[in-house]
Amino acid sequence: MITYRVKLCGLALLLCWQQLAWAEEAIITEAFYVGEVVKNLSGGDKKGSQVLGTADVSIVVDTEALGLWDSGTWFAEVLFDHGKDPSGFIGDVQTASNIADGRRLRVQQFWYDHALNESVSLLLGYHDLNSEFYASEYGTLFLNSSFGIGPEMSGNVGTSLWPEAGMATRLSLHNEQSYLNVAVYDGDPATRKVDKAVEGLMTIIEAGWLDGEAAYKLGLWQHSAEKTAPDGSIFSSDAGVYMVVDQPLAEGVGMFVQLGLAQANRNEIANYLGVGFVLQGLLVSRSEDVFGLAVARAGFSDSNRQINGLTAAEIAVEVTYDMPLTDWFTLHPAYQWIQHPGGNPALKPANVAMLRFDIHTL
Repeated sequence: MITYRVKLCGLALLLCWQQLAWAEEAIITEAFYVGEVVKNLSGGDKKGSQVLGTADVSIVVDTEALGLWDSGTWFAEVLFDHGKDPSGFIGDVQTASNIADGRRLRVQQFWYDHALNESVSLLLGYHDLNSEFYASEYGTLFLNSSFGIGPEMSGNVGTSLWPEAGMATRLSLHNEQSYLNVAVYDGDPATRKVDKAVEGLMTIIEAGWLDGEAAYKLGLWQHSAEKTAPDGSIFSSDAGVYMVVDQPLAEGVGMFVQLGLAQANRNEIANYLGVGFVLQGLLVSRSEDVFGLAVARAGFSDSNRQINGLTAAEIAVEVTYDMPLTDWFTLHPAYQWIQHPGGNPALKPANVAMLRFDIHTL
């Protein structure tokens, strides 16, 4: 009797083990916490410091591996953010910290992506536009928000970005070296409702060519909501164009260029230029470390400058260094020099010191 029970327990454990292995292939979870200390040493609106951070938990479900239907992927992401935006005392418009949000718990993304065949997929749900559009792989090293997506888009119209993703539908046509992505997003993700008449819709299209680490991207966007220009003129819509280039230069060395233009007669920010360089293994003893130097220039429109007495542009220079110290802990110091924060000619350049750390699951 005892032997029978032992065998039965052994069989149950084996079945549980197989079930866990199956679930591990079908369901992938990831969790990480990014914390940051930001201090404005001088210049800008005023001196100040802030501690902020974000905790992120995401789940990816492969429907085929789960034994349901083929070619489907579910994705869910929950955020818990804390700490005020340091740009409140820095005074910059490009947002020095790309994790600045405030205190809230939020379902950020929840979408389903279905591969119709090897070259076509269709997505529906709450989706971060910047996860597939206007993104530079080299630019992700930097902490200033403009290196993630140009302010001539994010600063002018409602855009489905971290930490406020909106409802979207996206069609992707792709092969190994090229793609064409077309999507329509909620015009104001902050409200979490789709109101085409009042909030409009954000339509975006991007074509890209990929070759290893090299990437060349061209995009167009149009926002259908009514737009009020700095001089009070009212327009029925807004639009812009952008380009992103990621270019390897040598082993462990690369550069990126971002260029964005928006309709100058109706926007606060008319153009954006970002240029940066990254170098992996600057120190022989630290082969995984990555050093970066980049410049972001947000150019104000003529009407915005004349009406509000602004300078031609706000320019942010960032020096950053990413140091993986263990498999689960990364330290990331950075320094930003921001000339003409907010375009205010009366403000001295801001000198911003930042220390970020990343704790992530293995």
